[in-house]
Amino acid sequence: MTGWYADYFTADYWSFARHEYTAERTAGEVAYLAEILHEHAPGRRVLDLGCGVGRHAVPLARHGFEVVGVDVCAWALDRAAEAAGRAGVRVEFRHADLLAAPDLPEADAAICVQAFGWGADAEQRALLARVRERLAAGGVLILDHSNVSAILSRYEPTARFEAEGEVFDFLRSYDPVSGRSRGELRVTRRTGAGSANGSGNAAGTGNPDASGSGPGSGETVTVLRDDVRLYQPNEVAALLRETGFDIVRADADFTAGSPVRPGTRYVQFVAVAPARPEPAVLDHARSEPSAGEVDLRWAPDEVEYVRGAVDRAWAGAAAEPGGLAETARRYALDDPYGGARAAPVLGRHFGADLSADRVVTGAGTTGLLNALSALAAPGRALLCTPYAHPDLPAWAARRGAALHVFDPADVAAPELVARLRPSMVLVERPGVRGDLLPPGRVLELAEAVSGAGGLLVVDEACAAYAGPEVSAVPLTTRARGLVVLRSVSKGYCCGGLRAGFAVASAGAADTLRAVAPPLAVSPLSLEVALKLLEQGDVLGPLRAAVAEAKPELVAALRALGREADPGHPALPWVTVEGDAPPGVLGRPLRHRAGGPALTRISVPLSAARRRALREAVAAAGDGGRTGRTAVSG
Repeated sequence: MTGWYADYFTADYWSFARHEYTAERTAGEVAYLAEILHEHAPGRRVLDLGCGVGRHAVPLARHGFEVVGVDVCAWALDRAAEAAGRAGVRVEFRHADLLAAPDLPEADAAICVQAFGWGADAEQRALLARVRERLAAGGVLILDHSNVSAILSRYEPTARFEAEGEVFDFLRSYDPVSGRSRGELRVTRRTGAGSANGSGNAAGTGNPDASGSGPGSGETVTVLRDDVRLYQPNEVAALLRETGFDIVRADADFTAGSPVRPGTRYVQFVAVAPARPEPAVLDHARSEPSAGEVDLRWAPDEVEYVRGAVDRAWAGAAAEPGGLAETARRYALDDPYGGARAAPVLGRHFGADLSADRVVTGAGTTGLLNALSALAAPGRALLCTPYAHPDLPAWAARRGAALHVFDPADVAAPELVARLRPSMVLVERPGVRGDLLPPGRVLELAEAVSGAGGLLVVDEACAAYAGPEVSAVPLTTRARGLVVLRSVSKGYCCGGLRAGFAVASAGAADTLRAVAPPLAVSPLSLEVALKLLEQGDVLGPLRAAVAEAKPELVAALRALGREADPGHPALPWVTVEGDAPPGVLGRPLRHRAGGPALTRISVPLSAARRRALREAVAAAGDGGRTGRTAVSG
C-alpha cells in the first residue's frame, strides 16, 4: 500500500513549494548536480528519484544528460512533462512509488533531492540497495537530506505562510525516539479563487475537510498529512555503507567542498557504487575450443586416478543395512547439520578431536560459502585475497559488505585486521598461485580476526590434492573464530554429490549454524562422501601423476612464450601472468584491486591431452595456426 506521501505531494503541496523552490535556488542546485555528475558519473544516464515537477530533471537534460525521472505524484509528472516540452528536451518520466520496489532502469548516476526519509529505515535501506543494483560500476549517487540537527535548532510546532490569497499552516511534532516528524499542512483558500498552480479548489488532490470547516465562510481547507524520518548525517552515511556504497564526500548546502557542520540545513552525500564480483557459480558456460586448441581450463582426466576409491565408496554405501534405497529414504531430523555422522570420520581423516557440534555439512563449499556470506555485516569490511574465488565476496557485497584486498602472508596483515575490524576474512588455502599459508599464520590471523569481532574463513576446497596432513582443520581446536571448509569435489571428482564440510572452532560453530540451512546434504550423498574419506588419503596416485606431468607443462608454456609459476607440486595447475599463449585455453583470473591478471592452466594428465599439448607447441614452432588466448569459465 502506498504511503502518506502519495497524498501529500499533490497540487496543493506544490502551490506552497513553488515559493520555497525558487528559480534561483533550483539553478544553484542544478549547477552543483551537473558539476558532480560531470566529475564522477561514468556515463550520461541519470535517474532522478522523486523528481517532482522536473525542476532538476529538465535542466539536467539541457546539460546533455539522459534523464529518467521517477515520482509517485501523477500531477507533478504531468507538470514535469510540460516543462520538458517547453524546454525542448527529452526526459522519460515514470509514475512509481520508490518505496514499493519499482523497476528502475540501469543508470550511470542517480540523484535524490529532498525525497529521502518518507518511509521506515528498512524501506530507505531497501531503496538504496535497489539503486545500488541499478547503477553501473563506478556509478554515482547524489543523496540530499535535511539535517535534523539544523531543523531542531529552530523547530516550531506551528508555522504559517501566506502568499497570493493562500494560507499555509504547518502543525508538527517531533518524536526523538523514532526520529520522525509528524504533522500536517493545512492549505486554506477562498472558494472559487484560482490557486497559484491553476488547480482551483484542490478537493480530491489531498484530504479536504468538510465544506464550511475552514476558518471563515467561503473558504476551504485541504489537509495534507506527513510523517518524515529526519536523519543525522552519520545515520545516512551508515545507510549508504550498509547498502554497498563508497562515500566520496559530504557537501553542505549544494556547495562542492563545503564542510558539513551541525547547523548545515541541507547535506549532500556523493557516493560511488564500486565494481563488484559476480558469483562464478552462476556463469560457467563453456565455449568449445577451436581446431588445434588445447583446452586446459579443466582437468577431466583426474578421475582416472580416483575411480577405484569412488567405486569402493559407493559399494560401501550400498552395503549399509537396507542398501542405497534405504539410505536415500532416510530423513536425518536427528542430525540436521550432519555433525553427528561426519565428525568422527573427519576427525580420523584430519587427525583432530572433533565434536559433532563443531561440524556443519552443506551443499558443497558453494552452499557453505553462500550461507557464510550472510555473516559479512553490511557496512563492515570483508578482507579477501586478490584472486579469491568470487562467490562469497560477490554475495557479501550484495549485502553491503565493503570488500578489501589483502595478502594474508604479509607480516602487516594482523595489523590491517585490527585497523579495519572486518566482519569476515576469507583466505583460500591453497591460493591461486599454489601457496599454502603456514599454520602459524592461520592461527595468528584467526586471533586477530576474532579479536576484532569477526570470523576467519579458510576455504580448503583445493587442499585435498596435497593430502589431509596439510589441512587447517586441526587448528580449529586451538583457534577462536575459525571456520575451515572442505569438500569431495576437487581431486575426488565427486562434485555432483554436493557434499561439503565446515569445521568450526567452538565459538564460531553456533554462529555458523545460525545461517547454514539444515538438511542441506542428502543422507545418501553424505554417506558416500564419508565412505570416500574413511579410506584415508586416496589421492596419492593423482599427486604422483601431477608431479610427473607438471614440468612438461611448464616447459611447453615456456616454449610458447609464457613463464609459468608452478606453485605447490601437488596442485594440478600452474599460473601465467596475462593471457594463456595462442593455442592453449586457460581460465582467466582478474586481480580484485587492479593488479596483474593471471591465467590458470590445468596440468594435462592423460596421454591424449599431453600429446595435444606437444602438438600445439610444435604447431607454434612451425608458425601454424593460433587460436584464442583464454575464455571465461
